[in-house]
Amino acid sequence: MQAVSAEPSVPAVPAEQSAQAKDRPAVLAKPKPKAGKRKPAAHTASLAIVSKAPNNAPDFDYQPRIGEAQALAASQPVLKDDMQFGKDGKLTHFVWVLVLGQKTGPLEVVRMDESGKTDKGYTVTWPVDNFINTHFRVTAPEGYIVFAQRRPVREDKGWQEAVYTAYSPELDTKTMRDAGMDYLHHLQRLAYDHIKDQDVRSRVAPNLTVAQNIPTGIVLRLMITEHVDPLHMRHVGIEQCIHEILVTVAANRDHAYAYSRSSAGALGLTQFMEESYQMVRSDYPKALLEPNFELGMTNLQNAVVASVLLLDLELTDLPRDYLKRFARSTQQFATFLAAGYNRNPVHVLKTYHRTHTFTGGNTPFQSKMYVRIQSWIGNFLRKQYGIS
Repeated sequence: MQAVSAEPSVPAVPAEQSAQAKDRPAVLAKPKPKAGKRKPAAHTASLAIVSKAPNNAPDFDYQPRIGEAQALAASQPVLKDDMQFGKDGKLTHFVWVLVLGQKTGPLEVVRMDESGKTDKGYTVTWPVDNFINTHFRVTAPEGYIVFAQRRPVREDKGWQEAVYTAYSPELDTKTMRDAGMDYLHHLQRLAYDHIKDQDVRSRVAPNLTVAQNIPTGIVLRLMITEHVDPLHMRHVGIEQCIHEILVTVAANRDHAYAYSRSSAGALGLTQFMEESYQMVRSDYPKALLEPNFELGMTNLQNAVVASVLLLDLELTDLPRDYLKRFARSTQQFATFLAAGYNRNPVHVLKTYHRTHTFTGGNTPFQSKMYVRIQSWIGNFLRKQYGIS
């Protein structure tokens, strides 16, 4: 295990107040739970970036097989007792529909209850029920992989059956990871093309479009950072977390993380809150963002456009001399944008005035960890994919 500190140092500058910050509401990427009291020693230990050898299965492209499995899962009839509810309307029982098979050959549909009992004698285990992203393992017979699952998910209109492919070690191949990275790049390109086509101007540099003002690399790294669980990272390592995200994106493509919802209500691949989304819609009307928040988050191109616009909006809280100073360093600029995206750019700026760092002083622990993780991911993308 190797601990890597990824947060860059920030030079001291004179404290200033942003006039723009006083004139409009603070930009909020999402509210975070209040940090509880922690001992300093525990803080320091927990801020380590844990590096371990990640999974790397024999190379193979499972995308066609996953597509076939997802279509098969979606085609299965929903039986009367597949979802059962208590008097309070809560889901009390459901059936997983799993599509599994070997690397090649026929696929088989298996129905399984919450206890793991299947209708065809397969033994399937999972470390934790992580809803639609539950990681399954077929322990008997050997050599089988769960290529798709169908299970109920909660939506505005109630519970609906959803089809998804969760990460499994057998799918963790170089081809799959590269396909996940290619798809994120594809989403980024679609978003930037849309911004250019609609001539959506930057709020801080009106002579430029937002696409010209926000580096593409920070957008890509934040899409990954949003789905790294620091607790999971402590067990498997940061590289493994990145592998799991890229494989999940490759397997699910246009509905990757479509059912991801934080405890605070942040949705989807880009983990937006509705308040932030509607504020971005209002401030950038030419972007033509989807008016309905939930639909906007399931349309991944739309969601990434909103994410890019939010990064531009963060910069309106910066005094001009700060903006110039931060922009001189790609790493420093990315650190500020990440800190603001995760927390609140007004609070980040106040922290910088007091401590000459973006995450010093009483910055919530979760935000400190987020900034370190995104910086490490930036290093990973630069080494593995040449993305700066």
